Amino acid sequence: MKRFIITLLSLIMAMPMLMAQSKNPAEARREALLEYQARRRQAMQEYQENYRKAAAEYMRKRWEAFNVQSPDAMPERKEPIAPVVKQPTSVTPPSERKMPTEEVVDMRKPTPTPTPSPTPAAPKPEVKPQPQKPATPAKPAPAAPAPEKRPTTPAKPAPEKKPAEPAKPTPAKPAEPTVSKPATDTSRPMKFNFYGTPCSVSLTSANAIRLTSTQEGAVATAWEQITSGAFDKVVEECRQIKEQLRLNDWGYYTLAQTIADNFCGKSSNESILLQSFLMSEGGYKMRLARGDNRLCLLLAVEEKLFSRSYFNIDGDKFYLLDRTMKASSYNICNFAIPGERRLSMVMHSLPNLDFHAGKAITRKDNKTGISVSVTPNANLTAYMNNYPPCSWEVYAATQLSERTAASLLPTLRSAIEGKSEQEAVGILLSLLHNAFPYKTDPQQFGSERTLFAEEMFAYMYSDCEDRSILFVRLVKELLGLDCILLHYPEHIASAVKFTTATSGDYIELGKSRYVVCDATYIGAKVGESMPEYRNVSAKIIRID
Repeated sequence: MKRFIITLLSLIMAMPMLMAQSKNPAEARREALLEYQARRRQAMQEYQENYRKAAAEYMRKRWEAFNVQSPDAMPERKEPIAPVVKQPTSVTPPSERKMPTEEVVDMRKPTPTPTPSPTPAAPKPEVKPQPQKPATPAKPAPAAPAPEKRPTTPAKPAPEKKPAEPAKPTPAKPAEPTVSKPATDTSRPMKFNFYGTPCSVSLTSANAIRLTSTQEGAVATAWEQITSGAFDKVVEECRQIKEQLRLNDWGYYTLAQTIADNFCGKSSNESILLQSFLMSEGGYKMRLARGDNRLCLLLAVEEKLFSRSYFNIDGDKFYLLDRTMKASSYNICNFAIPGERRLSMVMHSLPNLDFHAGKAITRKDNKTGISVSVTPNANLTAYMNNYPPCSWEVYAATQLSERTAASLLPTLRSAIEGKSEQEAVGILLSLLHNAFPYKTDPQQFGSERTLFAEEMFAYMYSDCEDRSILFVRLVKELLGLDCILLHYPEHIASAVKFTTATSGDYIELGKSRYVVCDATYIGAKVGESMPEYRNVSAKIIRID
């Protein structure tokens, strides 16, 4: 590692000298840049070789025993069986109540910082394997036979949740908007489908992985085979597919899992080892573990996951995502790669998957006469259904797909054209109140589950957090107004920052005033909050 840092410093210092030696400044700059890039590639290659060798050496040592921790239970909200309806009373002027608040959770996309190149996580000073605190290459998510599907059917007492019945088809078929098709390369030897999207990578029978057992020496020997350079092209191809399909961290893991399972056999030990390599090269924080003679991946995740066992390792929670693993004890190769990072579940935009039409659904607000029809992408629905259960704020951070937005927004734009901000927001509130049938998560799915805004057009029913998430998405897209979500112990609402004076119950955030808009308080207008929450502190969630 020291050699890597020294090399980088020396080549940076040498650039001005190289430029000064040339009579042609433009040519000097070009040659200096090429020289810099060549030396940087060499330094990165040396870094990779060093960490791969160190990892193999550490794998040969006895893996440390760890105790598995029981999963965190999914939090439950005691939502009403039926939505709360505003009682018809005599007309009174809206209140001007400042609502109490607690902490602020910021789910907005951070401003990207430029990076020198798309290499694995930036290396830190070399960390030599230590007998007590080892660590491994990047972080992966266990490759289970198939990612566990989020529940999707009317609640049944069965332990495993079944898929909820998608919305019934409607006769209306809106014109399909034009959306660019993923530009994935399907010409390489190993072809596979990633949620209905054809892909390929450069793997052949010559790359077959030989793993004779799950003991330390055998795993280290197989790791040396994988890291010898034969799979480096696949690493780059994975990065390309990730970019082409606009995958987030979780999407990259499921891509690595799909490739490894297709090439080595679903959930095989060889598949787990290949996944560990692909994830380590991606810069993720993972640990390779063994339980009952099976290998498994442990993945450090930035956000909290529910219903997943985990291990506490050096201050991080490493999740065991393969729910078929029920070993009596686990030994972990705790080798850490400098610069490795936790995987994030946040998904600001949905993957760019090929379109496969699901059942169309029409939402109609009989009060305003507004009717919108959307045909969901069944491939996206499957992808979202397989997302592991995590905090609802993660789902709130995800925008609508281009296709759904193209089907939905023009009709709504027309409906609010010429209206004031308050009138337009009131129309959108009415749509959420009247066009989306209500059911709690236990009623529809059998347990708590948050819908991405996109899924509001794939399933018939929704509850308070689902409606609030879609509502703020529509306000942001159609009116460009800033919105926040309000998290109460048993309810979720929203508030809008109007640019014109708007009365009603409000939240004060810094110097800004956000007026309460509740998508589940049926019949309520802008500025009217549920009476039972007017004196309850809300956690503020900020999203893009």
